[in-house]
Amino acid sequence: MSEIAVTSYTELIAGINAQREALGVRMSDFDDLAGFPAGLTGKAFGMLQVKRLGPEKLFDALRAAGLRLKLEPDPEQLEKMKQRIADNFNPRQANQARACHSSTTPSSAVLTRVFKAMGRSGGKERWRRKSKKDISAHMRMMVMARERKRRKAKRLANQRRLRAKLAEQAGAQI
Repeated sequence: MSEIAVTSYTELIAGINAQREALGVRMSDFDDLAGFPAGLTGKAFGMLQVKRLGPEKLFDALRAAGLRLKLEPDPEQLEKMKQRIADNFNPRQANQARACHSSTTPSSAVLTRVFKAMGRSGGKERWRRKSKKDISAHMRMMVMARERKRRKAKRLANQRRLRAKLAEQAGAQI
């Protein structure tokens, strides 16, 4: 297969499909080669193209067809884009965010995504593993803590009231 310039998804899919046909591989066999679910090749490469390939599946299809991508500037399109950029956009300022800079490291973003799912089921899972006796003891401790907090708040309110009363009496005597 000779080099083909591709500028759209449809052209890319047509190129992959042409390579598949040149190799003489049936669509059902291409599913196995690319690691696709049964029938995905027919839906993605067929006449109607009822399914589209996402980034991972697209590169799986390229590898299965024995192809690779090569990015190169298109002089005509590059000139058009430079003109549009000059007309419509301001140049990047020094204090703007730069490429490859982010507020969080990639690892913390991944950890957040992973732990978020774990956090949703964490309490439920912990309670499911406890025996009825442990749950009862935990509930008893929760009630005791709540009552302790309520008594402390009541005691502090009484102290405030008493101080205010004493301050009022002291003010009346002067």
